[in-house]
Amino acid sequence: MKFKKIVDVYERLEKTPARLEKTDIVARLLEETPDDLISIVIQLLLGETFPKWMDKKIGIGTQLLIKSVANVTGIKESVINDWVREEGDVGKAVGKAVTNKKQVSFFSEELSVEEIYNTLNRIVEFEGTRSQEKKLAYLAKLFVAANEKEAVYLSRIILEKMRTGVGEGIIRDAIAKIYSVPSKSIDDAYFLVNNWGVVAKAAKDKNLEKLGIEPFTPIKVMLAQKVRNLEEGFSTVGKPCALEYKYDGFRMQVHKVGNKVKIFTRRLDNVTEQFPFIMEAVRKNVEGDCIIEGETVGIKGEKYLPFQQISRRIKRKYNIEEMAKRIPVVLHLFDIVYKNGKTLLNTSFEKRRKILESIVKEDEKLVLAKQIITDSEEEGNAFYKEALDKGNEGIMMKNLNAPYQPGSRVGYMIKLKPVLETLDLVIIGAEWGEGRRAHWLATFLLACKDEEGNFVPIGKVGTGITDEMFQNFTDILKESIISQKGKEVVLKPELVVEIAYEEIQRSPKYESGFALRFPRVIRIREDKGPDDIDTIERVYDIYEARK
Repeated sequence: MKFKKIVDVYERLEKTPARLEKTDIVARLLEETPDDLISIVIQLLLGETFPKWMDKKIGIGTQLLIKSVANVTGIKESVINDWVREEGDVGKAVGKAVTNKKQVSFFSEELSVEEIYNTLNRIVEFEGTRSQEKKLAYLAKLFVAANEKEAVYLSRIILEKMRTGVGEGIIRDAIAKIYSVPSKSIDDAYFLVNNWGVVAKAAKDKNLEKLGIEPFTPIKVMLAQKVRNLEEGFSTVGKPCALEYKYDGFRMQVHKVGNKVKIFTRRLDNVTEQFPFIMEAVRKNVEGDCIIEGETVGIKGEKYLPFQQISRRIKRKYNIEEMAKRIPVVLHLFDIVYKNGKTLLNTSFEKRRKILESIVKEDEKLVLAKQIITDSEEEGNAFYKEALDKGNEGIMMKNLNAPYQPGSRVGYMIKLKPVLETLDLVIIGAEWGEGRRAHWLATFLLACKDEEGNFVPIGKVGTGITDEMFQNFTDILKESIISQKGKEVVLKPELVVEIAYEEIQRSPKYESGFALRFPRVIRIREDKGPDDIDTIERVYDIYEARK
């Protein structure tokens, strides 16, 4: 399949703001795509090469990409960097370099989708000595064959900074349209396998219901709704119910088959190597093959450490043992969804908890989440106070008869925290500062999600941020810049932050229809991705409740 075909689609998508029209464009391309390429084509439409949960990272930054293009075109890196600043877009700058190249290649074939995928798949494998040199050589092969338009979009794929407005919601709706399947059925299948190509093929073959859990392929975790008090919680999940500590840590999904263990976060990142002692504890103390869930919490003495302490370990690649000694962690297990080849999704929570208890031998690294079963508000409030006194966020309340519903907030479990209502929002834009903040991104545009999963602005924040945080935000967000005009930058929605505020107001200024008064940053939510942020519906509920 010629890459040119996808490039033509990219161009149409960029020119089309309407979601339904984008869905139609994607649907037509998928209908024309051979079965053996559909997974690759869907990933390319999303501006990625591999599903997020796979242990495959291209690992090519902007400057290495520019270096490769400079080698191919004979144009100096400094000139290409100037074009990046002028265009506000790496892809357009690379396209310009390819158009103006001084070195002429005498023979090259048209780029194919297969060649791009195979080349990037090889690049992923390069590590250690001379790996950068090898990556440059393989990149060169692609850019030698690329024309201007292909170079623009090839650059964006490599940097994972596509600008076509195609997200997972559009992919889902396109698959549903082609094969006449309800969108919810597509979602339910995707939450189990996290691979759009597998879902598309199953939808075509009318086999969606046959898709199931596979060890070492993470599933979307079940999400909790929020309530304001214990009484509201009981009315949602019923009486009696299970109450558990709500730990302030990282939610983890642990897969074990034989002696092999993999650990995934709720964002589906593989963090097995960052937690070797947890991996060893699971091998030693968990019986049989299983997929279990829990919260990993930092601990000092009898007190739990704040979330930010343990978050340092998620991205840590080196000196893991030294970090583990300084910030010891404990995995508190609270659910199981698979055991010895059998899915437990439709098993009641009460039974799942008993199965979990039967296969876990507790030790200092691996314990069961503290739980009581009650229908008493007095007992529940005492348990809530106890949880807070020990440094936890609050409590979970769980329906004893509920199945496990991946990816959904269905009222089977809820969370109760102290009254301060914060919002988890994603940063979609920023402005460079002035004066002593001139070298930092200093004001950040925040977004929530609308009903269709689009990111809609709800306010800007520049307070509650220390100099250290400004530096940290800038270091993280520089890699997410899609375009820049003057001091303003457009960012790929990746960094999620927890935001406190004085109140929510109606406002025509922002697309969400709301604005936050006196917002301030509480913390980065490294355990959450853009799909996990709060929705306009929740913003509206808080607005109405406070009003």
